[in-house]
Amino acid sequence: MSEEIKSVIIYSRINDESVVFTLIEIVNFLVDQKINVILEKSTNARLGLDLPTLSFNEMTGTADLMIIVGGDGSMISAGRKITDVGIPVLGINRGHLGFLTDLSPKNIRRALYSILKGEYVLEERFLLSTTIKGPKCQQALALNEAVIHGVKTAHMIDFSIFVNNKFMYSQKADGLIVSTPTGSTAYNLSAGGPIIEPSLNVVSLVPMFPHSMNLRPCILSGDSSIKVSFRNRLTPEKITVSCDGQIIMNADDRCEICIEKHKVPIRICHPHTYDYFKVLRSKLGFGTKLVD
Repeated sequence: MSEEIKSVIIYSRINDESVVFTLIEIVNFLVDQKINVILEKSTNARLGLDLPTLSFNEMTGTADLMIIVGGDGSMISAGRKITDVGIPVLGINRGHLGFLTDLSPKNIRRALYSILKGEYVLEERFLLSTTIKGPKCQQALALNEAVIHGVKTAHMIDFSIFVNNKFMYSQKADGLIVSTPTGSTAYNLSAGGPIIEPSLNVVSLVPMFPHSMNLRPCILSGDSSIKVSFRNRLTPEKITVSCDGQIIMNADDRCEICIEKHKVPIRICHPHTYDYFKVLRSKLGFGTKLVD
């Protein structure tokens, strides 16, 4: 048994009425259970409830758990903001796939009651810190992946990769995906990268449509420092870095891009019955037989 939950922050991007219905049900249940309920500021701007509100930068030390209502995108967005605060997150699925959001809105009261009483496990997942060094320095976190690519569609970029200051390879490709284990079932998977068990301290490097017959995805230590530089041209070519498909940073090929593990992991709260491989089978059809 883990510690009982006494105080909860609720966050949602609220993209349809079904989310509002679920939020109200959760708030009413938590209040009935004598839980201290706090609403994230932008969430309550949509709900308008007479409850305490906090912005993300005010949350340190204020709650035992953050409940995120939405899809994986909401979980990822909130995860980047809450990781340095140190509050664990629990996802309630109101999206599509729901790979990171464990709980279904059906029978939500029973599932929440068990978690409030300490029947849960906490899992740490690391994030990537991506820094663009150039005329304009930019930095962002990614829970799933950092993707480096050119601005033009179907246009290759010429780049070199260094790992811990050692040259790895140079390549022409549409881009490069650097994925965490959490992101291995997202864009990494679509690009032919491996599924990585979340507890592993590794990152995946997947070139996007490389102009090569002998280049494959590669697994590196999660403690690696990865640097990507570009072949300089007389006319600078624009480069885009996308973090989780939600944060877009623009630069050009005069810059260097540095990617490494963020120093603080996110803590995800799962029901005590959580089984990663069961999630793979149920959400992605992993290992399904083609014929009996």
